[in-house]
Amino acid sequence: MNLINRFLVIVELLIAIALAPILVVVLVFLRGSIVDTVDNFSRGLVGGPNALVIQASCVGLVAFVFVVAILLLFLELQRPSIHRLHVQSVTEGQVEVTADAIMHRLEHAILQIADVTRVKPRVISASKGNSVDLAIELETSPEVNVPKKTQEVIAAAKQVLEEQMGLQVGKINVQVNHAQVKK
Repeated sequence: MNLINRFLVIVELLIAIALAPILVVVLVFLRGSIVDTVDNFSRGLVGGPNALVIQASCVGLVAFVFVVAILLLFLELQRPSIHRLHVQSVTEGQVEVTADAIMHRLEHAILQIADVTRVKPRVISASKGNSVDLAIELETSPEVNVPKKTQEVIAAAKQVLEEQMGLQVGKINVQVNHAQVKK
């Protein structure tokens, strides 16, 4: 989301930079005609056969822009909640682990497996019993035995979650892609 926000701000700034000198020139040289146009437009808003329709349309448009602006502001200011999982095996206190910590540990452990070139683990969900469901995108060398390598990856993920992090493992979905052969 940060990348999209930065892109939009840069585009808006470039548009503002381009339009500012143009607007200054237009205001300086076409001041009289702008005043006449605005005057005629304002008379059309308050009088004439379609005045009520035009005023209702303007109010509707302003209300729509206002609601969208408030919604975007709310979405921009709202922080995503950090998903934390409670570690059951600790009895002397309370320990919580973030989903990011789980993903980093899994990535490190799975990359140690031979023929694995890239891995992208994701925590899909965690139930109230702290059972963790995972999705693992795996890239391997093309000549790998897929069922065997998948079993190694699942065993490594279970070992990390259960033995090293004290969490229960739910479902593990593994998606295997083969790396491109370099010629």
